[in-house]
Amino acid sequence: MNTMHLKYAVEVEKTGSITKAAKRLYINQPNLSKTIRELEETLGFAIFRRTSRGIVPTKKGTEFLACAKGILFQIGRMESMAEGSQRTYLNISAPRASYISCALTEFIGDLPEDRVVDIDYRETSSLQAIENVSDGESDIGIIRCGGEDERYFIELFRERNLRFELVNHFEYLVLFSERHELAGCDVIRYRDLEGYIEITHGDANSSSKRIQRDSKMGGRISVYERGSRLELLDRIPRAYMWTSPVPASVMKTFSLVQRRSDMPYNNHNKDFLVYRSDYRFIDEDNFFVEKLRETAEITSSIV
Repeated sequence: MNTMHLKYAVEVEKTGSITKAAKRLYINQPNLSKTIRELEETLGFAIFRRTSRGIVPTKKGTEFLACAKGILFQIGRMESMAEGSQRTYLNISAPRASYISCALTEFIGDLPEDRVVDIDYRETSSLQAIENVSDGESDIGIIRCGGEDERYFIELFRERNLRFELVNHFEYLVLFSERHELAGCDVIRYRDLEGYIEITHGDANSSSKRIQRDSKMGGRISVYERGSRLELLDRIPRAYMWTSPVPASVMKTFSLVQRRSDMPYNNHNKDFLVYRSDYRFIDEDNFFVEKLRETAEITSSIV
């Protein structure tokens, strides 16, 4: 077994297909299939199984692939040290929240100019972030949950052997354009939003139900990319979005305002930092978390 075998197996997991992995690795499909089969014979267990959704890892395969990713990551760091370069590594899965992306920007901006940056930042749903951290795709994750969901997520953290700590707690606000008809109101009543268009996360998921909507509420646009949602709010004066507190710099850039609302359900929400119990933070992780907490505190204070 060598590092190329590990790389091949990780690529098959990423693509969910021997054929797609072979194309990305620039090798032919029969040779890759043979290599994976030989690797499984060496290990004494199957790494993958075929399903209707493609090739997925077995239970033991998931554990093996997490170790393989860790080994490849450490080898990359050692090679960088041998080359004499100073490289910054950061692997994060997080919700689509402006304060988190601003913290990332602050983190990168404060790095030494001679530092090479190697960052994998994935904006995704909470459940997918948990999967990414559990499987080793990300080293740390930020998980967002409402008050009704907190017990569910904490049980899930423990089930997945993840450590967790609170990084932010907030109430959702209504975000819309400065040109919106409700921009002059200090507090928005839920019924005030009747007839307006709601912008939502396309892949949001939760263990509890979403906001109840009735026939009087306006349409909904589901978007999967954070920047597009902000541009839609700026360009469509009748649109709005429920969001965690947004940094002043972002609101200024997109000409937006945020207001409190009498949301008709539990509006106490939390963001948790999660990581595998055997993961050891490097300096870059600690620096990012410091920026994250600072940005969360500053953003909450301006509301």
